[in-house]
Amino acid sequence: MSFTTAPRVTENLFLNTLKFKFPTEPVTFYFMLASDKMNYTTLTRLNCPIELKKAGFKSLGNTDKVYSTFKYPQEGFTPVKVNLSLSDNYYFAKKYYNRLINKYFKHKGIIVDQNSITNDNQIWILNNQDNDIPDSNKYDRYSLKVDFDHFNNTPQLVLSFDRPTWVLHKSVEQILSAVDDPFSPIQPTANLFGRVLYRIEQEGITKHIVDKYKYLASKDYFDSANAFPVINREIKSFLKISDGTLDVSEESQVAIREKPKNRYTKYYNKIHLFYQNYLDNEEFRAIVNIHKNGFSRANPLQIGHTNSSSKQLIFENNITQYNPQMGINNGPYQATPYSNIKLLSIFPKKDKDIARNLLIFFKNNYKNFFDGLKKYIGKDFSFSKDYLEIQDVHNIIGELDNFLFNTKLDSNSQYVAIYLTPIGKHSADHQARKIYYQVKERLLKYRIVSQCIETEKMLAILKDDDGKDKYGNPRKNFAYTLQNMSIAINAKIAGTPWRLSSPKQNELVVGVGAFRNVETDTQYIGSAFSFDNTGSFNSFEYFQKDELRELAGSIQNAIINFTKINNKPERLIIHYYKRMNSKEFSVIENALHKLDVDIPIYVVSICKTESEDFVLFDGGDNSYSDLMPYSGRYVNLGNNSYLLCNNTRYENCKLNPYDGFPFPIKIKIECPNDSANQIDTNIISQLIDQVYQFSRIYWKSVKQQNLPVTIKYPEMIAQMLPYFQNATTSIDTKHLWFL
Repeated sequence: MSFTTAPRVTENLFLNTLKFKFPTEPVTFYFMLASDKMNYTTLTRLNCPIELKKAGFKSLGNTDKVYSTFKYPQEGFTPVKVNLSLSDNYYFAKKYYNRLINKYFKHKGIIVDQNSITNDNQIWILNNQDNDIPDSNKYDRYSLKVDFDHFNNTPQLVLSFDRPTWVLHKSVEQILSAVDDPFSPIQPTANLFGRVLYRIEQEGITKHIVDKYKYLASKDYFDSANAFPVINREIKSFLKISDGTLDVSEESQVAIREKPKNRYTKYYNKIHLFYQNYLDNEEFRAIVNIHKNGFSRANPLQIGHTNSSSKQLIFENNITQYNPQMGINNGPYQATPYSNIKLLSIFPKKDKDIARNLLIFFKNNYKNFFDGLKKYIGKDFSFSKDYLEIQDVHNIIGELDNFLFNTKLDSNSQYVAIYLTPIGKHSADHQARKIYYQVKERLLKYRIVSQCIETEKMLAILKDDDGKDKYGNPRKNFAYTLQNMSIAINAKIAGTPWRLSSPKQNELVVGVGAFRNVETDTQYIGSAFSFDNTGSFNSFEYFQKDELRELAGSIQNAIINFTKINNKPERLIIHYYKRMNSKEFSVIENALHKLDVDIPIYVVSICKTESEDFVLFDGGDNSYSDLMPYSGRYVNLGNNSYLLCNNTRYENCKLNPYDGFPFPIKIKIECPNDSANQIDTNIISQLIDQVYQFSRIYWKSVKQQNLPVTIKYPEMIAQMLPYFQNATTSIDTKHLWFL
């Protein structure tokens, strides 16, 4: 599939890929079929070259193994000429080139971490220039992935920068023996260690192995004095290591508005330097014949862009605006339906004055920049005469239970709890984080939605606002926080801050996301959110990861509820947090058959993190150096996969660097109930547009997001539920109370 465009601006789009050529003639490799484990490269039926069948090898079963020395003759091995350019030989070629790349870097004494499943190589380059963790080595990590460009029909290397990692100078042995007192309450154990860097001497050469400590410790050769831990969360906590970073999510409602660093220029400078130092030479080209023109320019035929109207949002009185922060000043698209709204304050005793000031900000304004909560919810509100003044912050839940049980709440009012919390949801203390979520759960049982704000962060922003910016103007960061909280409150009480500027169509969009909580040892919790194509929220349901029938049932219910109000949907679009497998789809399809619903089903797989393996850059002209492509640009990677740029760089508009530099997201579009899986070009354009649009209705922040709410909202619920004691009785699935 290809796209033709006529951009109105100068662009020079290129990817972090390096095209190369397979040998023009077949290459001789050596193979042996054997049942005993041997010290050679092992191949299976899936990655054996197709020529083996013609060379006298029997038909390979799933358990049969073939051993290869690749290009080195060995007694007992059969020579076979292999055409590496054949599509049937791609996985063999990938294994072969990965081995060559691995040996190339190890020969230079560089650490290489090879993925045990894909065999992709991750190269670790020592870089202590800006190492802010003492007694450690910092390594920049780069991946070289052997890949195939399905659009341009050519092999390629994908060069990605995987962010740094740190390795302690102290060995596992030194850490385990650091505490002399056997009765000390703080004792290091093997559970501290995840992956380690292991150094081993073989024939006078130092070799490095990166692997899980648990695996290496089972080997006879293992010596803990030669194993150096890769720093993880457990080691940071045990050794009290601080790297000076603040654990605040990008979309945080409470944050000082600072100009973020340009990730594109940093990423490009890293991979460009790596390319120059290690790949742009004849030694490397002798093993992988990469083109000499460097990173691959995007073919004009594979470049597309979303509809220019896709970025438009509708606010009060049908006013349209592409910038949520500016648009919301016109008022919400739909005010909350509740007419008697009361703010109920919850705060520690020592923070009473802070809580009072916060409520006054909501009632009046802040520095004439935030005009009060009423403007954002569209209705008057009042303060509840009842409030909870927490006496003992170590007994928050007990005091809250007592307050809710003994307070006579007005059944005709919609309460919104404004909770000044000493505990954040990102707290390093698992028990503290549990309390944070249980406060929300207790309030939900009484039909009270809550808006939490961490006291320390609030005070830090207010203190920062006492100063002036570089232009001499008073700072007003807390106005953004109040604005973010206000739009979230409106959404929590069934209002609509803004909606998409899309003609309503008879289609149903269901977003499915998941989250695995490592600390609570909870398996993935999934949830499915239902929307119409304008972004109007219907409802959501949740389930365990392996509850496929529950997932299918939730989609079934979404169709039933949609049909009660509208006609039967003409198509179902599922935004899925990973690639949907055939088992998952068949269960969903069977559920739809029970409803006698025969409609096209489009599955849009959306990586829940920004793409960092494939990145699109815009070299632009000489006047543009930020490298971030225009918002709405996308590139067809082939095989129904696309890279979508979702940011705030718009044509003929000045980029505000405070909006950040989000990387593109990677999506894959399939129609599993079409045996040919041939999707019309117009439909693909519509589905990409829809992903782009759904990223613009995130009602937790006025800041533009790059992931659609169909993925972000389900993950938020899935992340929260493991901390609830009884989600079945406390969850309201018709409102966005979790924002």
